Amino acid sequence: MTAANRIAGERGLAAALFLHMHGLLALGAAAQRWWIGELGPATNTQGIMAAALATLSGYGYLRLVRAAEPDIIPSAHIHWIRRYRFAMMVLVGLSALAAVLLCWGQFLVFGPWSLAVVALLGLYLLPLQGAEGRSIGLREIPGLKALLVAAGWTFVTMGVTTDVPGDGAGFDGWIAAMQFCFFLALAIATDIGDLQYDRPGLKTIPQVLGIRGAKVLAVVLLLPGIWYYIVLMALSTVGDAGIPFKFFLPLLGLVVTVIGISMVQVHRPKWLFAILLDGMVLLIPLLGLLGEQV
Repeated sequence: MTAANRIAGERGLAAALFLHMHGLLALGAAAQRWWIGELGPATNTQGIMAAALATLSGYGYLRLVRAAEPDIIPSAHIHWIRRYRFAMMVLVGLSALAAVLLCWGQFLVFGPWSLAVVALLGLYLLPLQGAEGRSIGLREIPGLKALLVAAGWTFVTMGVTTDVPGDGAGFDGWIAAMQFCFFLALAIATDIGDLQYDRPGLKTIPQVLGIRGAKVLAVVLLLPGIWYYIVLMALSTVGDAGIPFKFFLPLLGLVVTVIGISMVQVHRPKWLFAILLDGMVLLIPLLGLLGEQV
């Protein structure tokens, strides 16, 4: 093997590890937790790291359950997980333990109500199997998949705070609603790409509404976030002629998200889903950070 081929192979392996082990999503979760800390419930380094580790453990666990089914879907990702099953089990276990330890002593943003979301997520991840070895559980309830994914992401990115919950619960509720809509829009777009794998009985939103209807719904769900940044821009320009780039650039990020969702099709290249759509989770906070420096 030549040096060039070896380097190319190492780069290919690194890219596979980053994507298949959900490194991009973990970075996105950490960035989102930092960004929400700028807009709403306060966080610290431990909370940001916990968001990333919770994402690694949650998605890794889901993939392990899917890879353990006797009739796994024809996905290169799932086959990769099956090949490196032991390494994934170690990663999932250590990430989950570390996430819990990092969150220890912090506060639930919405108090005991947050535990209901945690319970639903636990049932969503629980590896129940039917008589034929197929996974069953909340994930198999028609239309519920995307809602649970969005609820999970909302909790991971803003469910825990360093501040004692107080009078700002109403504002935090609006931030949570905006986050939920954003993640639900991305989940719907991802489900469009999964149409070739999902069973008809799963009744995901694209299966029920069709591709065009699902896209329209996803774009509508982004409107609360767009409206929110427009309001923040308007409030920031009172008495100041400058452009508030801290809010203007994330607004552009949501516009890019709308364009990305409009491009989604069942047979689009994998990079569209694994990089462009998943990358939207990371893009918004990065644009906010860039805007702070301008």
